[in-house]
Amino acid sequence: MALDPRKVSLIEEFLEECFVGCSVYDSEDLGRVGRFYRIVNDTTGKVLHRVLVSRAFFDDHAEAEIVSALENLALLVCLRMAGARFVTVRSQVIEIEDDT
Repeated sequence: MALDPRKVSLIEEFLEECFVGCSVYDSEDLGRVGRFYRIVNDTTGKVLHRVLVSRAFFDDHAEAEIVSALENLALLVCLRMAGARFVTVRSQVIEIEDDT
């Protein structure tokens, strides 16, 4: 079953507002476990952050809760800590990929 397109766009809009001077590109995760977002610096073209938002996150949060749930999980803090490492947003937790 496809993800709610409004929820998908809410996350994209949130990331665009938080990362001024960057573009946000989203695509369906090939494993169909969520939605993949890339935050790219518009000046350099460098990928700054890579985020997978899990299907469970989309399923467990109503449209009106999406942004506040991301804020409560401290997504922006996690992205800044992670840098270019891969970040996964699960229903109630955020995971940052190990450097190894």
